[in-house]
Amino acid sequence: RHSLARHRRRALAKMREEVDLIEEIDVNSVECLNSATGKDWGNCVKQGYREDARLLLTSDDDEQIIMTLPFKQLVNLTSLVVVGPDDDTRPKTVKLFVNKPNLSFDNCGKKPVATIALTDAQSRGGERVELEYTDFQNVRVLGVFVEDNVGGGDVTNVTKIVLQGHPVQTTNMSDLKSC
Repeated sequence: RHSLARHRRRALAKMREEVDLIEEIDVNSVECLNSATGKDWGNCVKQGYREDARLLLTSDDDEQIIMTLPFKQLVNLTSLVVVGPDDDTRPKTVKLFVNKPNLSFDNCGKKPVATIALTDAQSRGGERVELEYTDFQNVRVLGVFVEDNVGGGDVTNVTKIVLQGHPVQTTNMSDLKSC
């Protein structure tokens, strides 16, 4: 009995550990608005691509980019990393929206859950941005709006986005047996 309780405590502690949520992103449903052809979201989000600083998500018509990142299950986000190249095209201001699956340039002006003015250490050096825990619980979809870049030019480049947190453990009602 004591070993079972100890096992449950360890499982709960592990569940709450912060992990890279790359495996939780529903990559077939990701949407990206205003990305240049061949310079899409996969370059900065997908494992293996985001580690190569030569692969970029590049804006097309102007400096703004919107990504809608759906998850396979509910997650609690604790931090993120947003990195650009070591020049003036890297992101400056990022706005985050929670559970807004239809984010577009028409509605991204509404109040975001968080507005982040990236520091050089964050946008150039990959330092994590800690998120307000209570604002990022039970996230099904994360909207990322890159509003502008460091240089104020028409092109924004993103080399890496990492989302960290943990999946929310839920009960699958179909797994329950009747009495």
